[in-house]
Amino acid sequence: MFFGKKWFNYALLAMIIVTLIDLIKKYILDKKMVNTDELIIYSAMFVGIFGFLHFLSNQNCRSIGKINKNLFFILFFCGILGYLFNICFTKSIFLYILFLNMISLNFWEITSRVNIFLKNFFLWVL
Repeated sequence: MFFGKKWFNYALLAMIIVTLIDLIKKYILDKKMVNTDELIIYSAMFVGIFGFLHFLSNQNCRSIGKINKNLFFILFFCGILGYLFNICFTKSIFLYILFLNMISLNFWEITSRVNIFLKNFFLWVL
């Protein structure tokens, strides 16, 4: 059905990556390697560096001056939302319940997709 689709694989990979990010940030903060503000700033800096390198390496990407101004403000707003998500996510990482909720929601999402697939498969076979 949709398990072989490219978007499903990306969605599944994104859930795994978010869980790994949560585990790594929790480990860093539990070991008191850095404080939360430093973790937020450094992770945002590294994301920015990788984004800039991706911009430089992509030949099809237009410069900022050549895109629509409305699109620029929408992308700027998305960047602010992403940074706010990083702040909220990192500050709330000490709530162990949040981590358990993320894993249970990811597990629920995967199992519900599998159940839908199996239900449709058995209806098709029978």
